[in-house]
Amino acid sequence: DNTKVKKLEDSFKEFIGCKHAIATNSGTAALHLAMCALDFKRGDKVICSINVFPSVPEAVRHFDAEPIFVDIESKNYNLDINKLEKALEKNQSKKLKAIIVNHMAGKIADLDRIYELAKKYKVKVIEDASNAMGARYNGSYIGNSGADITVFSFAPHLCNSITNGGMIATDDEKIHRRAELLSFHGIEKKSCDQFGNVNYIYDVVDIGWKYDISQLDAAYCLADLENLKESIKRRKEIARKYSTILANLKHVKLPENSNDDISSQYIVEIDKNRDHFVNELKKEKVKVGVHYMPLHLTDYYKTKYSMKVFDYSVALGAFQRVMSLPIYPSLSDEEADKVCDAVKKVANAHI
Repeated sequence: DNTKVKKLEDSFKEFIGCKHAIATNSGTAALHLAMCALDFKRGDKVICSINVFPSVPEAVRHFDAEPIFVDIESKNYNLDINKLEKALEKNQSKKLKAIIVNHMAGKIADLDRIYELAKKYKVKVIEDASNAMGARYNGSYIGNSGADITVFSFAPHLCNSITNGGMIATDDEKIHRRAELLSFHGIEKKSCDQFGNVNYIYDVVDIGWKYDISQLDAAYCLADLENLKESIKRRKEIARKYSTILANLKHVKLPENSNDDISSQYIVEIDKNRDHFVNELKKEKVKVGVHYMPLHLTDYYKTKYSMKVFDYSVALGAFQRVMSLPIYPSLSDEEADKVCDAVKKVANAHI
C-alpha cells in the first residue's frame, strides 16, 4: 500500500512520535472526525475558548451539542485555565464530554494543568493544533504530549490555499479504530484496487462521512511536512526581524517570543485606535489579520447563547487592540523590511 496518503501518515507519525495518524481532507474535517470518534451526542457539553476560529464551536453544533465558552488570558490569548476550572466545576454532569484546547499563534497552553483538570473531571482533551504543527511542549512534539486526540491543519487560516489537508493524531487504539472506520463512510472490509475502486464485497457498520484526503493533496501536504523545520526556521527569522526593528516603538506592543516559539502568527497590540492604525497600514499596502473575532461578538453565537459584549472582557479588550503582521515562509527579507517601515511610519504618526 505505497500511496501518498499512507506515506504522509507514516511520515507524520514518525515526526510527531504519536502511535496513530489519519490524514483528512481539511483541519475542520479532522476536528469533526475527532468528535465522531469520541461519540459526541445531542446535548453534550464541550468547553472551548471564546477566541477560536469558528470551525471549533461549529463542529460541536453539528452534533447539536453545546459549546461552553471560556475567556482567555491576556498574554498569549489562550484559554484562561482558572476560568476553565470554574467552567468545569459549574458544568459537571454526564453530558460534559470534552475540552477543546487551542494554541494561539503556536504558543502552547499550560497543558500539564489542563490534562490534570481533564482527569479530575473525567473529560477528554481534544487539542486543536492548527497553529502548532512542529511546536514542542516539555520536549515532546504537540500531538504526542498527552491529549486524547490532536488535530492539525496543513493550511491554517488560508481560505484559498493551493491544498487543504488535516491530520488526526492519537495514541488511543480504540479512538483510532473508530476514527478510521468513520473516515470513509463507515465501511468495513474496504480495499481499493490500483484504480481506486472499492472491493465489491464490503459492509457498512456505522454512519461515517467522506473525510479522506486525495492522493494529490497528500503529496502536497507531504512536501509541506518535509519542509516543516525549514518553514519554522524561516518564520522565526522573520519574527526576530520584527522584534528587533520594531522594538520600543510607541503605541505598538510586541509579543514575547521565546526560543521555542514556532511563530505561526506574529500578534502585536496597538494601545489605542487599532482600526485607524490598520487603515493607515492598508494605505502602505500592508495587509494584517485579526486572530480571532471573539465568538460572542458574532451574530450566530451572540444570539444563540444570548451573550453580552462584556461577558468575556479579556477577549473583548484583546480584540480591540490586536493585529497580526504578515509572517509566512515565502515572505522575503525585503518584504519584511517594508512591513517594518510601514509600521514605523504609521506608529510615529499615530495619535
